[in-house]
Amino acid sequence: MKFFNSAVAIISLVLTFSASAHISLKQSTPAQEAMLMKSPEQLSLTFGGEVRLAKVIIKDEKNKSINFDFKPSSTPSTDFSWSLPSLPQGTYTVKWIALGGDGHKMTDTFRFMVHKSESQKMMQEQSNTHSKHNH
Repeated sequence: MKFFNSAVAIISLVLTFSASAHISLKQSTPAQEAMLMKSPEQLSLTFGGEVRLAKVIIKDEKNKSINFDFKPSSTPSTDFSWSLPSLPQGTYTVKWIALGGDGHKMTDTFRFMVHKSESQKMMQEQSNTHSKHNH
């Protein structure tokens, strides 16, 4: 009987650990590999289960960190969001580190791109043309 109870306890621990280890990022805004025509106003992360976010970093293509007022979460949640500053054209990498309910550490990265919109390109071209006429 003692062996049976020990076996049940071990199987329960393995199943609990496996369930916690499978919590992953379910959705993000901007989405992974998104190509945006303007700067996103917000970064949102939705996980498949409750996690505590230990770190979220956004870096541009020159590896410069973007300050967006992230603070580690003290209470578990599935949804997190932050307002973003205006991001110039470029490729951005988001890296997150989260802890599951059992303390299991999870980390992942995703990227998105900000392109100039057609109207921004036209305004830039007009500005460049105007500058050339002043010389």
